[in-house]
Amino acid sequence: MKTNFVLVSILMAVLIGGTFGLFLIDDAFAQNLYVSSDDSEAYEKQKELEQKKAEREAKSEEKQKELEQKKAEREAKSEEKQKELEQKKAELETNRQNLEAKQLKKLKEYEEKLKEIKEKSQKKIEKNITDEQENFSQKSKSLEEKLIKKSEEIQKKLMTKSDKLDSRTKNILDKINDGTYMGEKTTVFTYDETYELVFDFVNASMINDKSQTSILTGKMNFTTYDKNKSSLKLELDECQITVDEITYNCGFGKARTASSGEFGAKDSLVIIAFLENDVLEDVHTTLKIFLNADIPIDKIEQSQVSILGPQSKISDLWFLNGTATLSKIVSTSETIGNNSTVLEDEISSGD
Repeated sequence: MKTNFVLVSILMAVLIGGTFGLFLIDDAFAQNLYVSSDDSEAYEKQKELEQKKAEREAKSEEKQKELEQKKAEREAKSEEKQKELEQKKAELETNRQNLEAKQLKKLKEYEEKLKEIKEKSQKKIEKNITDEQENFSQKSKSLEEKLIKKSEEIQKKLMTKSDKLDSRTKNILDKINDGTYMGEKTTVFTYDETYELVFDFVNASMINDKSQTSILTGKMNFTTYDKNKSSLKLELDECQITVDEITYNCGFGKARTASSGEFGAKDSLVIIAFLENDVLEDVHTTLKIFLNADIPIDKIEQSQVSILGPQSKISDLWFLNGTATLSKIVSTSETIGNNSTVLEDEISSGD
């Protein structure tokens, strides 16, 4: 009985131990399978990564080859272009040299022809120059005579219509008739001095509407009437001015020097002139000009002067301002008489 129990116990122990052993074997096998599975996936991933890397490297090499090929093509094109440019440059240089040679040849021909033409022209000029000078002198003299004659005609016309003129104009005409218009002379000399006033750029603005503007052009000629150390009186010989496409001629007029500053230098000139409209001959207006110079008027040989506004104007029509050129045309030395006598102010603001 005891023997059977022992055997049964041993058998059970063997059975239990075997079962446990099988369990351990199964567990170990399962672990081995798990490890093998992980290794396989890692291997596959590694293989996949290596394949992708190889593909990238292959693409990179292919791209590099393409870039190198394009670079080589660009360099080849650049070299070809450079050769073409050098060839064109050489052609241009050759053409330039050929053109210079042709131009030089033509220039010599032109110079020879020009020399021939100049010789012929010089002979013709020498033949005609005297005639041209005489013609110019005659035309200039004719124009001056015409303007002076025009002034005389205006004065005569005013004399014949004196009964129809205003009192101020009649008063001026009376002074002209009795010889007092220019005032008393401080000397008994006749002066050989002529002054010319040319209007360079004088703006005219309408007195009643300053937005309306025009340009005054023309000139005035004077002769010296009287002078002393610094004062000067001028008599208007003739003038012709144009404003707003209307031409005016001078009937008579005068000018005197004045001082613009506190030092007493006679650096200004006041001009009064009686004008006739060249279109409407019955219309008469007064021109008044105040001009300033940088030096005394009697020292001027030729100088630009300023026409001051609003002092300068044409009656009640236009205000004037701008620049002009005053020139002494003829000047001869004269012995001055009573230098202590100061020129009287014969030009009032109303004349």
